[in-house]
Amino acid sequence: MNETIRQARKAGLAVLKPSQRDLGRGLELHSNALVIESYGFSPRSAVDGGAVRSAAEAGASEIEIEDMLEDMAMTRCTTDPSEREEYLSAWEASEVTCIFQNAGEEGNALSRLIKRLARFTYVTDMMRGQVSKAATPDDILAARRENRRCLYLTGNGVPLPQDRVSVEEELRYIRVFFQLGCRMIHLTYNRRNMIGDGCAEPADAGLSDFGRAVVAEMNRVGMLVDVAP
Repeated sequence: MNETIRQARKAGLAVLKPSQRDLGRGLELHSNALVIESYGFSPRSAVDGGAVRSAAEAGASEIEIEDMLEDMAMTRCTTDPSEREEYLSAWEASEVTCIFQNAGEEGNALSRLIKRLARFTYVTDMMRGQVSKAATPDDILAARRENRRCLYLTGNGVPLPQDRVSVEEELRYIRVFFQLGCRMIHLTYNRRNMIGDGCAEPADAGLSDFGRAVVAEMNRVGMLVDVAP
């Protein structure tokens, strides 16, 4: 493992203070298990500061710069050899087989949700011999057998066209995102939306009638309903 990971592990052990016996046993169990990180963020890459500066000096907008930074952090491991090495070393040090990867963003707009899903799909396309996209549980088992890593993609919001023509038309992109590899989506977060109440709202109204239709459609296509507060 590299020095950054080594120092982080050292800090963690200093807090936990395990005995050598417990540490050895824990590491053995972890190494022998098929480990799935239940809702995480795969290793990020450093941004290319020079490229960002050049874009800013050329007149790039705030949105363009924000998009550039996000894209670099999520995908630069596919193009920069040193970032690729660090990305893979983080996976190796963790001994995690699969990350349930948040590949979405809070909200329901299709244009907002598709960006991160595309970026993580791109990473698995470019690094499929080492990090692949898992579409089924069997794909995770296969990755473990072949000593590979994989991402099981989730979204941070239900994709809705927000045309409000009919319930059926409003729900049609849930299947599309499932076909793109998204396997879990949460319904609401801090604030209330069409689907239900948010965890920061003073009321506790639960799901709307439309929200119940969303859950039914997710169940129908086989997508997990994330109900984390």
